[in-house]
Amino acid sequence: MNILVVNDDGYQAEGLQLLVRALSPFGHVYVAAPKDHQSAKSHAITIRNRIETFLTEPLFGSMATLVVDGTPADATRLGLKVFNVDFDLVVSGINYGQNIARDILYSGTVAAAIEAKVLGVDAMAISAHNTKLPYLYDETIKLMDEILEAKLYEGPGILNINFPRETFTRPKGVKITKMGSRLQHAEFVKSERPDIYHIKSSIISYQEDEDSDVAAFDEGYISITPILVDQTDIKWMKQILDDSSSS
Repeated sequence: MNILVVNDDGYQAEGLQLLVRALSPFGHVYVAAPKDHQSAKSHAITIRNRIETFLTEPLFGSMATLVVDGTPADATRLGLKVFNVDFDLVVSGINYGQNIARDILYSGTVAAAIEAKVLGVDAMAISAHNTKLPYLYDETIKLMDEILEAKLYEGPGILNINFPRETFTRPKGVKITKMGSRLQHAEFVKSERPDIYHIKSSIISYQEDEDSDVAAFDEGYISITPILVDQTDIKWMKQILDDSSSS
């Protein structure tokens, strides 16, 4: 199995190194990662400028490691192209910080996985509240073994995986979940200069459904959320068509 590992925290991130080591028993692992930290870049790609890359010392367990001076989605695109390898799977992560609920809309980690699926390669994204969790390496190997054995990653979209809050000494188990509702809120506070605003961040929480990724995160479970690339709301589309035809 040929596996491309990407991320948004940069090629020197601890979570990336951990993921490469965890995946190395399952196949030939290649790495393409941003040169610098790229969190919250979402699905941005470079379309008009050149992109600089360089090969660095392969991360432990990898066949080769490519550093990309671009976004997480750029890293996916370059990795799939430059290595001249037929990849079976792209795994993005392990991100420092959870990507649950509407975090997904801003996440470079999730977008890097989605970009792979757009380009025809199965993919998953993995995030953890803290990549220094003592159980993270062992639990990642265990989880990857189960997912790869069952080929859960084969589908119309990607899998978005999140480990639970760091307050839990170990995950209680795994839950298949849906996207929750909480969101990252920002207040823009004027500074002493009229053209500069300070950003005051907070989280707006809602009453979450029991089968949401937020509930799993808060209750100590690993969440696996299937996410579609096609964002068409078929039910709404049919409603619009029905309303148009009846008017």
